[in-house]
Amino acid sequence: MFRFKQFAVRQDRCPMKVGTDGVLLGAWAPVLPSDRRVLDIGTGTGLIALMMAQRMPQARIAGVDIDDVSQARENADASPWGARLEFHRCPVQEFAAGGAFDLIVSNPPYFVGSLTCPDAGRTAARHAVHLPFEALRDAVLRLLAPGGRFALILPSSETERFLAVCRDALTLVHRTDVRTTPRRAAKRALLCLTRPAGAPLLLRQLTAGASALAGPAVSAGASASAPSGLVVSVASPLNVPGAAVAVPAVSAALPEETGRPVVPLRDELVVGTGGHESYTPEYRALTRDFYLKF
Repeated sequence: MFRFKQFAVRQDRCPMKVGTDGVLLGAWAPVLPSDRRVLDIGTGTGLIALMMAQRMPQARIAGVDIDDVSQARENADASPWGARLEFHRCPVQEFAAGGAFDLIVSNPPYFVGSLTCPDAGRTAARHAVHLPFEALRDAVLRLLAPGGRFALILPSSETERFLAVCRDALTLVHRTDVRTTPRRAAKRALLCLTRPAGAPLLLRQLTAGASALAGPAVSAGASASAPSGLVVSVASPLNVPGAAVAVPAVSAALPEETGRPVVPLRDELVVGTGGHESYTPEYRALTRDFYLKF
């Protein structure tokens, strides 16, 4: 069992255990007060669905997985939010939702053409055999409400391939590159995409939050020779109080429905300082509502 501050996750019957990727996505995914329906694709233990339930008391959350979801159901029933959580065992390609979702989250399988694991469950969870990127994109397009968001986490090596698959279908509005320590290259990317019609509005919401904190430096007049980001120590562009993030220079005059490309926010998160069990203030701030150690 993995214990968090407000819930616990039993995982002995699930092929994929609780890991940093899932916690990062559950804490980072952009949520809005108007959200009412959330979908977790590849729910596994139900970890991300439970994190969404904790963060979004106004929303109902559904989880879908091709594997057995009974342990996810048990974890939900043992939490304070069981009545707002439901789980379905079926491929997301066949999932009949009965309505669109305001937010879809996923820690999807991503390996392509690599050696599979002898454990069939872990293979299904980690390798894009049953859910290739094209199928994931199509499922999101079918299930996402107009202007809704799709948030996911991928290895950095797979990010450009996924974004290429989504080109002209979903618009990237926010990307956070994740480093394990300051000296290591980014290993993961947290991505938020939306339907093209919803991209300018969502980007305006994200940028407004960043601009209010960073002041006049985040503006159309920012120097092209300036560093790649400005450190904001009060809050992130989303809703993480106390998080320090690198906020890119983004023009206050965002593109409307003119066909001009949307320039996504891009920032960076470093998990550890490099010392044993030593985490950065940014990572602590992002996950402090969940991890017992923070």
